[in-house]
Amino acid sequence: MLYRSAVEALSAGRFDEGISLLEQVLGIVPPTSEIHNNLGTAHWKCGRLKQAEEQYAKAVRLSPRNAIALNNYGALLMEQSRLEEAEKLLRQAHALKPDHPSIANNMGLILCWRGDLGPAEKSFKAAIAMRPGWSDAYGNLGNVYRDTLRAPLAEQAYRRALELDPKNAPAWCDLGILMFSLGRNADAKDALEKSLSLNPASEKAWSQMLQLLEMTNQLDGAAEMLEKAKARFPSSFSIAATEAKLLRRAGKNAEALAVMEPLAPKIKGNSPQGVSFFFELGQLYDRADKADEAFDCFVRANACQAATPEAQAIDKKIYTVIAARLKKDYTPELARPNPAAPPEDVPSPVFLVGSPRSGTTLLDQILSGHPGIYVAEEKPAVSAMGEYMRKKYGGTAQSVAQPQMSIDIWGDPNYPSAIARLQPDDIAEMRRIFFHEHGVELSNNRILIDKLPINLMHAGLIHAVFPRSKFILALRHPCDCVLSCFMQAFALNAAMARFLDIEDGARFYDEMFSVWEHTAKTALLDSHAIRYEDVVSDFRPTVKSLLDFLGLEWNDAVLEYDRTARSKERINTPSYHQVTEKIYTRASGRWLRYREHMKPVLDILAPHAERYGYSVKPEE
Repeated sequence: MLYRSAVEALSAGRFDEGISLLEQVLGIVPPTSEIHNNLGTAHWKCGRLKQAEEQYAKAVRLSPRNAIALNNYGALLMEQSRLEEAEKLLRQAHALKPDHPSIANNMGLILCWRGDLGPAEKSFKAAIAMRPGWSDAYGNLGNVYRDTLRAPLAEQAYRRALELDPKNAPAWCDLGILMFSLGRNADAKDALEKSLSLNPASEKAWSQMLQLLEMTNQLDGAAEMLEKAKARFPSSFSIAATEAKLLRRAGKNAEALAVMEPLAPKIKGNSPQGVSFFFELGQLYDRADKADEAFDCFVRANACQAATPEAQAIDKKIYTVIAARLKKDYTPELARPNPAAPPEDVPSPVFLVGSPRSGTTLLDQILSGHPGIYVAEEKPAVSAMGEYMRKKYGGTAQSVAQPQMSIDIWGDPNYPSAIARLQPDDIAEMRRIFFHEHGVELSNNRILIDKLPINLMHAGLIHAVFPRSKFILALRHPCDCVLSCFMQAFALNAAMARFLDIEDGARFYDEMFSVWEHTAKTALLDSHAIRYEDVVSDFRPTVKSLLDFLGLEWNDAVLEYDRTARSKERINTPSYHQVTEKIYTRASGRWLRYREHMKPVLDILAPHAERYGYSVKPEE
């Protein structure tokens, strides 16, 4: 009767009463695994983690095959980030009872931590199959979809979680993060506000909202919210990083360092908390001309990001395979325009390509000010054309790319050779898809510039669909490009993950430009190279030469690029705050301050540097 009363009290949320009754039971009967398991859960609900762990340990000792106790014990340790200990317990629980939804869900969380996102997805789906109305499992499934770049499926899973439980604050937060990554800023803000209204104690939601305000240049709102966040979370690494970024943007570098430096030793190992923290601390040391300290921070930040499930799921070798195939299979015969291709009834788009961090965002803002130009930023329009071709003419062999990485066409063994099979109707449809992806009408009178640097590698496909297209090749010293990429916290995909290691980043730069040089020579592409260093040191003649290439007259509006940047709701690149400033030259030649750290990559980058008029010799 005491035990029954205890269970009733626990079920009603009267945990202290339930604990008291269970302790009375233990004074009457021999201890059992079930009693200690219930005591562990009751203490956990009351926030007494030490007592909870003691009770779960007793439950497992009394019955090593009690799958529920093993699961609960593992979940408690997982909450405390003691993941290796948790994994051992949860794997035992799963082996004993694989048909239990909570165990399947927790196993999925452990698999996510391990970076095994495919098996994690199966675990969450199994949990949902066993308990179809479980909101939390749908939210966890959404996180797997998000981390494997399947945004539509992620949104669908989050919204299903919220349909089942509109008060699921973590699902609202995760939906907000997804919306922000997709550039749907209003939706992101609404979701994060909903999450905070349901759970004001969520550090993650506060941190994400602060990042949204800062990255959309709502600096007054960010400063106001920061004070509230600091009062609530005085030791938060992510909130400290945002505070430091706001101080850095205000020119208060010393104050920003004073915020960050005391916290740095408290981040242990390759914790995800270290990603934004050490990237920001590295930027501060860079501004303070402390190259060694800065580089150490960037090494640490990249190691932390490389350890995340999102990074672990990415095949970083995919672009090496792609580059080799593009150079081998893109022949002069493939490069010849299709004589039966339909005429281009509107001006061909222009493609702004180059290495990431080569000044493409600055060029975007400069050109966006011209009334005769519309710049479409970072849209996967070329990928959408390629996906059409893959579905119609793709090979049946196993793709070397993971489908969830959103680069199906680039991993298809029949790319680029399938270009030869395109018919006039295919080309017309691919043009329609391109303009539809950009959300512009075919009759638009302005020149459309597609800005996506990585399209550097896919100029051959572009040339097949738009044979009259022009290319703007954004250049910057290769050493500065690779170093700057290593210094940035990119949203990861198969390309950006290459810069988690500076030597791998240099190899990726070599692959990109080797493909570009081969394609440009084979197809005789109409291109104009523009160097970042010339833009910042000799602005007017450099930009005028580019406008001449585009067939446009000079317009003084291009001088107001910083105002153009500030007028935009959001700029979806790491340069979002830099391009709101007037021209500065501090980023030119930055690599020279890091010459000792750059030595391992100089031989890789030297041929490209020399080709475009640069040198990797410091004295030059």
